Amino acid sequence: MQHYGMVSKLSFGQETHSTSRRWKPRSNGAATEEKVFEESRQAFLEVLKLISTHTDDTIEGWKRLLRDAGLSSEEVHLLTEGDYRGIVRGLRRLTFQSFRNRLTQLGEELARRGVGLEHVISAHTLLFEACRPFLQDVPSEEKKRLITAAARVHSMAVRILVSGYAKYSDESKATLMANLSDVQQRLLGSSAYVTTVYERERRRLSHDLHDEIGHALIMLKLYLEMIAMDLDRGKVREARPRMEEALSLVSSAIDAVRRLVQDLGPAIFDELGFLSAIKRYTRQFSARTGIQVTILEAELPENIPMSHQVALYRILQGALSNVMKHSKAKNVKLSLGSMKSSVLIMRIEDDGTGFDVDALSLRRSFGLTAMRERAQTLRGKLHIQSSRAGLLTKGHGTRIEVDLPLGAAERR
Repeated sequence: MQHYGMVSKLSFGQETHSTSRRWKPRSNGAATEEKVFEESRQAFLEVLKLISTHTDDTIEGWKRLLRDAGLSSEEVHLLTEGDYRGIVRGLRRLTFQSFRNRLTQLGEELARRGVGLEHVISAHTLLFEACRPFLQDVPSEEKKRLITAAARVHSMAVRILVSGYAKYSDESKATLMANLSDVQQRLLGSSAYVTTVYERERRRLSHDLHDEIGHALIMLKLYLEMIAMDLDRGKVREARPRMEEALSLVSSAIDAVRRLVQDLGPAIFDELGFLSAIKRYTRQFSARTGIQVTILEAELPENIPMSHQVALYRILQGALSNVMKHSKAKNVKLSLGSMKSSVLIMRIEDDGTGFDVDALSLRRSFGLTAMRERAQTLRGKLHIQSSRAGLLTKGHGTRIEVDLPLGAAERR
């Protein structure tokens, strides 16, 4: 059984205005209940006065009845800890609306703490039973009047407590539905994002195959046809330079295939390992762009999940692509490490012109959104710091940090 915690003691001598404003009782039947409350109040106060000298005995008897009914010690404590002396004092001053609001609030609180409604109803019925022995010495006619009044107030109180449970249930359902709607919208957004990324990757791969591999193969076919014609005519000397061009095209096609395979990620991890694959990619990036990349590596966990490897690799690709296209940077510092082997950390810092992060966020840059979504998919975070160069200030570059948490199984 869960630990219910402590229900806040309700002092019936004070009005809770926030509760009164937010919980509007149904008008149907309210006038009748208020009339019964006012008619029974004085007699009920007489009952409370008679048992006031036995309050401790009443509470102890009530607890004993609750335990005998099979309630746990936690439930007994939770149900009997109310400020009952405060209730007695407050009933002399409370309006029916205040009485109703207090009990509704108590019902909500008990529901929130996880106390079953059937236990609440049983507990307050047993409280009524615990009070009856202290009315034995009252004359018969007077006893009937007092017990009738007490029964009316008790019945009314239980109904109001039940309404508090119903109100909490309605609010919980509304909150749950709102949360479910939010999750559904997020799932739809994520699905659309995954579809967009998938189609984007397909188009990019299609274009690369067409522009690089396709073009090289077409030219290679043309050169081979020309070489065949030269050889048929006995022009071996003329065929040689075309043969060299064909070999050059084959080398270019091989390089293009290797680059495409490297961009796909996981295959190169199997061949080289995560850190070596990162180093190779940055070396090739520097050779292609002239931008110097320095790698600072700290202790990394031995078994980094493939999902985390791919995410960091893709984010690095996106970040370096932005550096090349927009930053005018000459140097990039890449830091890889972990915090107590529980969080993977990658920082990418450049000395470029920088940019306005807030303005770019409003435009929802696809590249930055893709990087952030990759991190969030793994419960991680992506932080961006940058500043745009102005007339009086120089750009301080851009810093991107990715933090990816590792589960206990992933740290082993």
